[in-house]
Amino acid sequence: MPTTAEIIYREFYDVPRMFVVNYRGKQFLFDSTFDESSDEYPDTYQVYVLPNLGHHELNGSWVGLSDKAEEHLGEVLISNVVFDESKRRAIDSQVIDEITSTGI
Repeated sequence: MPTTAEIIYREFYDVPRMFVVNYRGKQFLFDSTFDESSDEYPDTYQVYVLPNLGHHELNGSWVGLSDKAEEHLGEVLISNVVFDESKRRAIDSQVIDEITSTGI
């Protein structure tokens, strides 16, 4: 992976279904919460900018975490997010660069 950014996550089904990444002074939330109506996980992440929450704010449940977002950037296909080999530690930061430079 060329340039990586460490993640912390909640929920894992094939990939992290919700994770936070700090990158270039900003904090991003990637959210792919289970959809009860379709009984499936979506194939996209909703991407948000968070207000640089501290560790104490990220402990425990993340239900409603997107409500704390400063901005919703849109969505990105999960297949466009490149994870480290374990899929639990880091992502290739290119997806964040693309989101923040060109929009979704």
